[in-house]
Amino acid sequence: MSLIMVLGMLTGCSSEGSGTESSEPRKKYEGTTLNVLLKTGYETSAITEYKEEFEAATGITLNVEIYDEATLRDKFILDCNTQKGYYDVVATQFWYMPQYINSGWLEGLNEYNTNQSDEEWNSLEYISDSALGMFKDSEGELFSTCVSCTGGVLIYRKDLFEKHNIPTPETTEDVLEAAKILKEKEPDVYPFVARGDSTSGSFGTSAGWAWAYGASVLQEDGSVTCNTPEMKAAMSNFVSLMQDYSSEDAAAMGWDTMSELYRQGKAAMNFDMNGFVSTYASEDVSSVVGQIDCTLIKGEDGKTAQWMYGEGLGISSFSENKDAAWLFLQWRNSLEVTKKEVADGIRFDFPDTRIYETEEYKEKTQSIEFFVSKLPEIIDSIDSTYWPSTEKFEKIAEAFQQEISILIAGEKSVEEALNDAQKAVESVVE
Repeated sequence: MSLIMVLGMLTGCSSEGSGTESSEPRKKYEGTTLNVLLKTGYETSAITEYKEEFEAATGITLNVEIYDEATLRDKFILDCNTQKGYYDVVATQFWYMPQYINSGWLEGLNEYNTNQSDEEWNSLEYISDSALGMFKDSEGELFSTCVSCTGGVLIYRKDLFEKHNIPTPETTEDVLEAAKILKEKEPDVYPFVARGDSTSGSFGTSAGWAWAYGASVLQEDGSVTCNTPEMKAAMSNFVSLMQDYSSEDAAAMGWDTMSELYRQGKAAMNFDMNGFVSTYASEDVSSVVGQIDCTLIKGEDGKTAQWMYGEGLGISSFSENKDAAWLFLQWRNSLEVTKKEVADGIRFDFPDTRIYETEEYKEKTQSIEFFVSKLPEIIDSIDSTYWPSTEKFEKIAEAFQQEISILIAGEKSVEEALNDAQKAVESVVE
């Protein structure tokens, strides 16, 4: 227990502050401590960078804990199962929302948004329905505010493409053709990198690529479709890129290794979520600044390859500080904080569309205008149809991705791996 919490009890402070109504609405919960559980990533940076400003404005103390996704999830589930309510605010990845909502672990936010809206900080009306939809139940109740939302893009080295007169890829087949040329012309550079390891964190790559061919792991009616002709065509193309044109450890490649190779200039193409464009364009961490571009690609079915991701902030159902937590959620997504993120170069893609019209944003993003100009198209291309929206997502994703990793490693044929994936996912679903 923190010293602040002990002092709060000794002085008779309530869970929502001192118990004295303040003339300043934002000071209403002064004296409250919020325990905030976050995941590593740029979504977290703004909170750690500017939390003292929130504390000064509200009198609320933020106790922030940051972990990798798996550890964060374990801690939140443990806290919910014991119903202790230690954590007030938690970072929520959209793929876990069905479980969190159905288990009753998150507080519904519609009433808060209607009756306790901070006019300056609240930004929900400026976030698209597609972005917020990832965090709603079937009745339209919102359970997390959307902090980030991404789509799938192919990021490529425009300097190498121009050098060898390679046209901008528009299809998955174009990517394969470009890889063939680059392997011959640039032997010291991997033509293509993407996630290929056996974890659920790489499922978005395989499943998103497959959707371009009209293939998905799970249908809306719950039927499993891992070994359809469309899936076989999609994985044949993808695995060819990973086996023949990527690094030797492609079957074990996660987002961190993939990103490092690209930032070091050791890869020419990278298929992943659009959030990586900002990273690769950062002079602080990247050696390919000014040499990159990005594009959307389509497959045989005419659909856009996906890498949908959404992260939000929710309030634990067991928190005793829900009102203060709601004030924090509003501050985190406020235009005020968003402008600071832009000014400090933390990130340049936001769910709140107002930022794109500000002079600060336009001036700061001149060097990545190629990306900024495509953001509306990227966001519009997001299609959640392919994603298994179920409480069993993680087990389904692991069952499928384990076979894809084995396939990339060359230990099975496409048909064998997908037939085994079909059985494994059916076992999970049943």
